[in-house]
Amino acid sequence: MSKNYKRFFMLIGISSMLILSCSNGGSSVNASTDNTSETGGNDGSAVNVKSKVLMELFTSTTCGPCLPQNTTLNNYLNPESSVYAADLADDWIVLRYHVWWPSSGDPYYDFNTAPVIDREGYYNVGYVPHMYVQGWTDAGSTAAGWRTQARLAVDDMTPFNVQISGTRDGFNLNGNVTVTSAGDVNNLGFKLYVAVTHDNSQYSAPNGQTVFDQTFIDFLTFDSSSGSVSYGEPLNLGVGETYTKSYNWTLDSNWPNNSAVSWSIEDLTLVAFVQFDSGGPNEKKIFQVEALHFD
Repeated sequence: MSKNYKRFFMLIGISSMLILSCSNGGSSVNASTDNTSETGGNDGSAVNVKSKVLMELFTSTTCGPCLPQNTTLNNYLNPESSVYAADLADDWIVLRYHVWWPSSGDPYYDFNTAPVIDREGYYNVGYVPHMYVQGWTDAGSTAAGWRTQARLAVDDMTPFNVQISGTRDGFNLNGNVTVTSAGDVNNLGFKLYVAVTHDNSQYSAPNGQTVFDQTFIDFLTFDSSSGSVSYGEPLNLGVGETYTKSYNWTLDSNWPNNSAVSWSIEDLTLVAFVQFDSGGPNEKKIFQVEALHFD
């Protein structure tokens, strides 16, 4: 076992904190367009906490088998559905990447191809629908399997806390990210990803699907220091050190550049997650995720 891995496994028993905040400790969100205040995440206490679960789904509007699995997943997420997964309601967060096969023409993919290609290659996705749970678990192609894997992951403890806050003014999103660690995570391979998704867009897709939720739009994080592009920013912190960064992002008012798609600006969500990316038994594991929806 390498020295880095020894340090890493020691961290699992040490409390750490990851906070995404806007100002004054990041306890609230002010969406200036409708004067509402919201917050996402926990109270920021530096203790080991239960990890929420990130479900990364690769899908397409041109994929016939994607329709029933997306529909079932939506029912699991819907409190009014008879199959609502109430035990997971507060613990799982979904991110849906639209890809370029089995046929071209998916408007959600065509709008912003580079980060989707990067993420698809990262997991070496070979078919759709295809779900990865917490990064390191290939959950296959059925919604029932996705729910099973989420339930297996939901009780995992993590040294990271995540809290998100930000403001929306029209098509502009602003947020600050503060990361604090109670342990030494210097050069261990942790990365922070911050993404924007959209809910409840309407589109009569070739596969019969008409409503699209948790649709990936873009990453706010970006790193090219290694000479190659990565959409995760390295987290290198000593014991008790804090990392803070502001993100300012504007959505193209023509998103997704297809007049057949209808949508509302109020349905944006920020998703932040910490992923391990340095090989070994925890390769690609996501240690914490949080989301904040702007109503």
